[in-house]
Amino acid sequence: DWLEYHPYDREVSSDHFYIRLSNDIRDEIFHIDINDSLVGADYKYLSCMLGCYFEDIISQTGIWTSFIQAHFKLYGNYLPFYDTKTDYNPGEINLVDIQFLIWHFCSNLSIHNRLIDPYSLDNEDMARIVYDRLDEESGRAPRNEDLKNALFLAPDSNIYQVTALLDFFLFKSYLNRYYMAILTEEAVIEIKNQKGVNKSNIEPLIRDKRTDLLFNAVSPLLAKRSGEILADWVGESHPLHQKLVNISKRKKGIFRYMGSSSTHLQMEHVASGLTIDVNAALDFVGASSWIPEKTVVKMGFTEWGDDLWITGIPRHVSDLEKIKPDIRENYLFAPVASQLGVVRRQEDCFFEISKGDRLIFFDHQKSVFTFVDEIWESYHRKYGADSMDRKLFDVNKLTFGTDDDSENIAVYFNSNAGPEFYPDMARCISVPRNPYFDEKAEADIEDLLFSEYISASFVAYLIENKLIETEPLLGESGYVYIWNNYDFLLRYCKKEHYKSEPEVFFAE
Repeated sequence: DWLEYHPYDREVSSDHFYIRLSNDIRDEIFHIDINDSLVGADYKYLSCMLGCYFEDIISQTGIWTSFIQAHFKLYGNYLPFYDTKTDYNPGEINLVDIQFLIWHFCSNLSIHNRLIDPYSLDNEDMARIVYDRLDEESGRAPRNEDLKNALFLAPDSNIYQVTALLDFFLFKSYLNRYYMAILTEEAVIEIKNQKGVNKSNIEPLIRDKRTDLLFNAVSPLLAKRSGEILADWVGESHPLHQKLVNISKRKKGIFRYMGSSSTHLQMEHVASGLTIDVNAALDFVGASSWIPEKTVVKMGFTEWGDDLWITGIPRHVSDLEKIKPDIRENYLFAPVASQLGVVRRQEDCFFEISKGDRLIFFDHQKSVFTFVDEIWESYHRKYGADSMDRKLFDVNKLTFGTDDDSENIAVYFNSNAGPEFYPDMARCISVPRNPYFDEKAEADIEDLLFSEYISASFVAYLIENKLIETEPLLGESGYVYIWNNYDFLLRYCKKEHYKSEPEVFFAE
């Protein structure tokens, strides 16, 4: 269990000390539950997390330090919820560090999208027990030099050398391991349930999905992908810092091999006909036998610096005629900037019709579609006939199931994504121009924070402008921790849905 949190697969001399300590911590906290969250093996994994935190502080590997520094850069304090302005020592063990880690662990266990009280008495009692034990052991705890040496990134590393550290920070480090283990398990179950999956092809599918997660998954802690997490750890002075911040998500598509140079493979994207050059620094299995203009593969690639790199192992497509590419593949290479340009133009038209209001209200779906028609008429008038096609945005997707019998609908324009439609939300929003507001109506704060269908931008707008009343949270210690840390909680709860992105699909 302990080695699962480390970048090596054999015990080193210092491991014995921390394994013993983690077992002792488990035994000492086993009688304490947190918000009815912990059972059985949870105590073992929580103890491993707390033991790894202590090992990190003692060994000065910087995993915890990089997180609290990133949080400080965003919010001006080292941690959410707790006081770090007095009696807090970065680089040393702190009681509030342990309280936060316990909250973080229990929050990952919460499968019903509920908030865990960071101030619960059980949390404080458990944290005090752990802190006292770590404080007692701090004078004799050994540094893990093997761990520190394994976590090294050379300034001239290519993406494949960087991948090993990305893998550690996302899948193994104590801050992310438990959450990623849950995601991975869910992905494996989904793959096993797919039609046509058998023993011969399941392992390649699982490996490919894990590569997707490596580049695309978002940690609850500050809603960052693996490249951003590693960039925080190496620091701004490292030569690769900016490349790590900008490393792209992994994209996948079907490509025809067209030939190669000494450094790159030339691949034609089947859906769009676009030809790209991908770096061939890694000798993929079977690549030497590819036949120009005949070999077709499904492959993933990632942008690293000024180059595209193949990530994962390409899989041969034997019968292209039987494969129907997802329509989104047509826009695999559409630049986000061009999509944002469409959103900006639509925003201009939205404000023209709404008289400058970002948030407006309607009584039923037909009124919403009438409003959308007016936006498109304005769009057509300002930007020409070529832009008039109503398929420019998938309106049905944006309304996500607005029913004809909805008696109130809030429409919000998200500057990063476009218009958003929220049925039965207008009654909860207190603004003078909202005729559907009901003083007795309350919003569910957990729905607002956790729902992937409600954008972080919209929730932040409601909270910042004090436009909503929310239902009481049973067993919680008030709302102060939510209102004072709403952006952190939006990142934590929404994860990959925290950052809104345009989803513009141009018509055929």
